[in-house]
Amino acid sequence: MMAASLDLHSLEQYCETLYNPSNQASRLQVESLLNYHFPTFSLATAASTSTSSSSAAAQAQAQSDVAAVDLKGHSPSINTPIESALFCRSLLENTQNPYALMQWETGVVKILGYSLGEAFATSRLKNLVEDHFTTFTTPEQLGLRTFVLRYIYQNPDAQPFIITAQAQLFAIITKLGWLENEEFRALLDQIQVFFQPGHPIAYRIIGTRILTAVATEMNLPSSRHATKCRKIAVSFRDAQLLPVFQFALTTLKSLLQASDVESAKLRDSVLQLMKMCLGFDFIGTLPDESSDDVGSIQAMTTWRIVFEEPEYLEVLWECWKKFSGTTSILAMESLSQAASIRRSLFSSDETRNIYIHYIMRETVLTIKSQEGQAKLQEVGNFHEFCRMLSKFRSTFQLSEICEYKEFEQWISLVGEFSSRGIHSWKWSPNSIPYLLTFWSKMVSSISSAKQATQDYIQGITVDLSRAYLKSRLECAQAALDGEVDDPLESEEELVTTLEMYATLSRSKYVDSGRFVLAEFKDIFKKYRELIQRASLGSPSLNGSSIKEQLTVVEMQLTWMVYMISALIGGRISYQSTGEQDQMDGELSSEVLGFIQQAQMWTTQRPLYLASPDAHLYVQSAILFFYTQFRSSYIGEESSKSAKVYTLLTERWGLTGPNQVLDVIMNSSLGNLRSSGDPEWRKQEDQLVVRTLRLYTQLASGYSSVKHIRKLDTTKALLKNHNPSDFRFLDPSKKSSDTSVARSRMNYYTMLSRVLFAEDNVDADFWRFVRPWELTLDQVTLAFEGTSELTEEQIRLILLGIFKDLRGFVSSITNRKQYTLFFDWFYPAYTPIVVRAIEIWPHDELGIAILRFWHEFVSNKSSRVTFDSSSPNGILLFRETSNILYTYGQNLLNRPLSSPSARWTEKYKGIMLYFNVLSASLSGKYVNFGVFKLYGDKALDQVLNVFFSLMLAIPVEDIIAFPKLANAYFSVIDVFASDHMTGLPMMPHPVLAYIFQALGDIIPPQNPDTICSTMACSAMDKICAFVLNWILKDKVRKEEGLEALQAAGGSPDLSGRSLLTTAGSGNNSQRSSVELSRGALSSNGRPVSKRRQQQQQKQQETHWLVEYLMANKDILSYLFLALFQAVAFENRSNYWSLSRPLLGLILLNRDFYNEYVSGFIQSQLPDRQEHIQTAVTALMEGIECNLTTLNRDRFTQNVTNFRRECTQMTLMASNGLPSDDNGML
Repeated sequence: MMAASLDLHSLEQYCETLYNPSNQASRLQVESLLNYHFPTFSLATAASTSTSSSSAAAQAQAQSDVAAVDLKGHSPSINTPIESALFCRSLLENTQNPYALMQWETGVVKILGYSLGEAFATSRLKNLVEDHFTTFTTPEQLGLRTFVLRYIYQNPDAQPFIITAQAQLFAIITKLGWLENEEFRALLDQIQVFFQPGHPIAYRIIGTRILTAVATEMNLPSSRHATKCRKIAVSFRDAQLLPVFQFALTTLKSLLQASDVESAKLRDSVLQLMKMCLGFDFIGTLPDESSDDVGSIQAMTTWRIVFEEPEYLEVLWECWKKFSGTTSILAMESLSQAASIRRSLFSSDETRNIYIHYIMRETVLTIKSQEGQAKLQEVGNFHEFCRMLSKFRSTFQLSEICEYKEFEQWISLVGEFSSRGIHSWKWSPNSIPYLLTFWSKMVSSISSAKQATQDYIQGITVDLSRAYLKSRLECAQAALDGEVDDPLESEEELVTTLEMYATLSRSKYVDSGRFVLAEFKDIFKKYRELIQRASLGSPSLNGSSIKEQLTVVEMQLTWMVYMISALIGGRISYQSTGEQDQMDGELSSEVLGFIQQAQMWTTQRPLYLASPDAHLYVQSAILFFYTQFRSSYIGEESSKSAKVYTLLTERWGLTGPNQVLDVIMNSSLGNLRSSGDPEWRKQEDQLVVRTLRLYTQLASGYSSVKHIRKLDTTKALLKNHNPSDFRFLDPSKKSSDTSVARSRMNYYTMLSRVLFAEDNVDADFWRFVRPWELTLDQVTLAFEGTSELTEEQIRLILLGIFKDLRGFVSSITNRKQYTLFFDWFYPAYTPIVVRAIEIWPHDELGIAILRFWHEFVSNKSSRVTFDSSSPNGILLFRETSNILYTYGQNLLNRPLSSPSARWTEKYKGIMLYFNVLSASLSGKYVNFGVFKLYGDKALDQVLNVFFSLMLAIPVEDIIAFPKLANAYFSVIDVFASDHMTGLPMMPHPVLAYIFQALGDIIPPQNPDTICSTMACSAMDKICAFVLNWILKDKVRKEEGLEALQAAGGSPDLSGRSLLTTAGSGNNSQRSSVELSRGALSSNGRPVSKRRQQQQQKQQETHWLVEYLMANKDILSYLFLALFQAVAFENRSNYWSLSRPLLGLILLNRDFYNEYVSGFIQSQLPDRQEHIQTAVTALMEGIECNLTTLNRDRFTQNVTNFRRECTQMTLMASNGLPSDDNGML
């Protein structure tokens, strides 16, 4: 079916030009031509084509090799997706040109390099199938699937990447047609053609890859049709997955005696297939592909016939033993899966024990035999074997494992293997965590075993603990020599491993602890000797060697401190014995001795012996020790750990938690100071971050913050909280690291918590803010012209102070604390804020001020509460209005240096404007009616600027910048609650913008659903207001009609209800909305002029009602956006998406009826009746109101409707006339 307008030769030339273009313009022109002749009828492709065409047109003047044609739409010879699919099929059947078979991509594809690009026609077929599969008839679907399978069969020598692409296409077609047609489910029967006797092995390899592709595709989730995809996966799991796995197992068994190259390839393919089958998400719980090492394999009970027969494990172990290389590693990966089969799958304890004991027996043989040891010398095999052991122990219970008759031999051999593996950690460092996982799992459930077994396992763990400690000491030297990556660089990953080490070592803690203690003392002794030599300038060691030795020992001590800290942090209070607490006390005493020595040496050592990295690691280890000691021995349970404090008292005089906290604060406070050396800046910044993290933890604990509040160190810090050597408090020192940049704010957040830890802190508060007062008074004088401060000095001072104030206010949690701060700051220093905004609106100072002000006006925990007679709430908003108006006006007048700078130069400030406005409007500490009552323009001016800023941002930019979108929809949600309907009028462009943004945010599927949720909330509030107003108006009209009839009058028969008015056009078309008015007096008696005015005002149509009734296309647009999301997409916030739907339907019932009619007609004929029933049920029992009962009934109907929609693949309908190009 090759189109007459495009012959095969020309098409092949176009494809070649696409991948080997002479220039960008020719490639884009060819891309446009291929889009024209191979249309996908997809909006995404159309948009891409439009962009590409316009780009090509700009460059086409210099091109002569390809005609400069800007093609729109598609070839007139192709009018439907199936015709385009047949054209692709024709291309596949008639061309052998590799370029014509290559994937259509915008990037460069290296054919000879096998970059695995898909075939061009296959890629286009894939797009057509994924987007339009439901429009194909069943014969067309089956025909396309048969063609793909036949093409693969007839082209076994095609490039591997083309076979892979075709297999994936076959898998997609099979998946999409799986539920609707039984022939799609006869998978194995259709694939048997590749496994016929006499065929070359290449056919069997291809057949295996097809099965792997299908199993992979069936396991892939879908964000749009998650429920249906899961139903397909379950059906495939129940019908075909087990037969496919059994087929693979049988095939693998038949290949155990083959040794040729082709058979090896087939073995690898079969093992990949088996791995994919067991890696299937059986119960829909795997969060992502990286969760491979989490949990057990939840195979169905039907799989018992595989796992309760010895053949499965026999074949896998035989395959692992007999073959090497990739096959061996894949076999061990399958054995790792075999060790993860859920325990409850087995029909009895006996069959499960047989399975467990077989694995244990083969493990013993592997470790004991020379052949097994030789196999484990391969890194891949060793790693997978360790992983298998970890999974085996994580899946099965220790009591079941202990029933093995040769358990002691097994656990002894595994212990020896683990010890050798840990000692050889350089060879396969990523395997060590698996070994630690195995033994930590062993230890964690050791109480269920017999005492003799416990003693045996504990004896092994002591040796393993020693081996791991030795390996870490070796790691310190190896990392310094550059042989391995230093694990100390990533503390988070390090801590995870140390937690397992702690579990292992605390099994027999006294013995393990003694060894740790002895090692620590030996290294610490060496450390002191090296320090003494360095201090004396010993002639026996030159400067270079003494530094190297000192660095090595410091790193070893760092590892020791980390490991001791993990041991202390691994304490479980209800399980810990006095003997274990005593060991913690001995280890803690030694660490405190090291800390004291390290602090002394830090102040005395020559600069040439100092290393910034070593300093960071040592101090980080000390901070980790403090953190772990606090979690175990400082808190409510501290009274139960007297043994620790007994030893600490004897050696250091630390009688309880208060004294330890004093040591922590005193020793770590120096980390906040800076040496001033630029080479140390990065490390010192990181140390500040980690120290403040510890302080924040201490200040967050109820007991610890009470203790800290009473310390002399803390009291001194509260009195002098901005010393000059705290470099991170210098606003002129900037950092691109976010955590470092937030250090100043975190510091004052912590100090604020400590300050307010006691109730009566008025005097302490005024002393605390005194340094700020002195600084701000200087700034005030500078603004008045009576200070010598330069403009840059003022800017830096204010930049620092507003960061400080933001951190300080952020931790204020109650009314009393907030009132203290408010009385100090207002009105004395608020003029500085406005003045600074006026002078430095373009600077980061403006950002810092708005961030502080957002924190200042946020009413979290109801802290902003003033007395009923206090005007402070109103005054606070007036100041907010002045600040926002000043800053907003500057934003409106500020030109952009370039479009790429719009976030930093404009949108970031607008985002903060929205945040401050949202916090102020939702704070509930201001009666906004006061401003209108007394003619105050504070609210009006801030809203006018808000509207102007809104219109200054394209809607697409609102959605493109997540932080801006979050701020915008937050303020719109708040604005729609009460403030919007209370305004006398709103500009129509602003209304149009708001409604467009509310609709546009719905389609994008973003994991963060907060924006669409807030948009739906705003929609719901607006619809509720409009509908309730119309219903009330209807009641008033009916009462007026009854009054007229009672008085003998005649009603105005020309009136029509707003609910049935088909409004159109703009708001000026008042004639499109006709309202019948009731009598001025419902009882026919005269009423006063004031009452007449009141009645007249009530009868006036609210401007928002009038606007929406005159612009119902807005309601239609919002309905479409929501309906498409609810019916066709899997959203985590679908409940929120469904709430505004009822109001939109009731306000625009005619459009709803028209849309659902078109929606039903757009479906395949055999599904229309079913869809008709589902759509009818959507409004069943729904009344024309928005009561809670009616809403809940509608939400339940929507849930049922979604369930019906997910049972089949449906075609979406835009519901709009063909000439309607948008919302407005």
